[in-house]
Amino acid sequence: MRVMRWSTLVAVAAAALTLSGAAEGVGPWPGLAGAVVSGDGQLRYTASRTAEGTVVRAVTRGKGAHVVGAARFDGLFGIPAVTSTGVAGGLSPDGHLLALAEPATYSGLRARSTFLLLRAPSLALRSRLVLRGEYGFDTFSRDGRTLYLIQHTKTSDLVAYVVRAYDLVHNRLVPGAIVAKGESENMRGYPVSRATRTAGRWVYTLYTRMTGRPFVHALDTDNRTAICIDLPARVQSNRIWETKLGLSRDGRKLVVRSDGAVVARVDTRSFRVT
Repeated sequence: MRVMRWSTLVAVAAAALTLSGAAEGVGPWPGLAGAVVSGDGQLRYTASRTAEGTVVRAVTRGKGAHVVGAARFDGLFGIPAVTSTGVAGGLSPDGHLLALAEPATYSGLRARSTFLLLRAPSLALRSRLVLRGEYGFDTFSRDGRTLYLIQHTKTSDLVAYVVRAYDLVHNRLVPGAIVAKGESENMRGYPVSRATRTAGRWVYTLYTRMTGRPFVHALDTDNRTAICIDLPARVQSNRIWETKLGLSRDGRKLVVRSDGAVVARVDTRSFRVT
């Protein structure tokens, strides 16, 4: 399926983009994934291109798999990836909403971005969002009332982005960006890895700046706030694409692993790094 190729190539292309210093002619990351699995592991959602548009399916997993939902939509859409390494997103924590995104054009910033919000698992259309500018999917709040988006505004610097919130109750983009304390509104980096608990209040994303130390963006989806956590020097930038985030069973520690070894731990209450 065509949408799967973007995620396979994205890490290499992202590195080449930064090293060359040329941002024009390449679209924002991370693009689309092939499929996403529900939080309980019971369903797999796919989006495939046809001559008539996009076909979305919800299929049970395991033996005797069968389709429990299917729909066709005009236009090209896919399951949004949330990291440059191809980790799939798009599902709300409660499994009731699925977001589909358009593929990036890879020819600069789009004048508008369109998302389809589907009710899961029936895949009935809930709403179609059309926003002015270049936006990508980030996550949902755990109550499904807020959609978080990544906005790119600089054609000359596609590594730069801002985090925005879209109010799904009142169907409007919330004014202003979500800014971590002590940070500028515009952030820079590529998403490498992500971790969150099933409940989904806090979403942790590991970013590489390509130059300088990697950092974790901790988004509080309940309160529309964020915290940026700089990681120690031992989290090496040259090994960043193999670095993974994970949460301890009780959720009190965010663990950073590289080459199978723990290179940092973050207390998820104090955000202190050890």
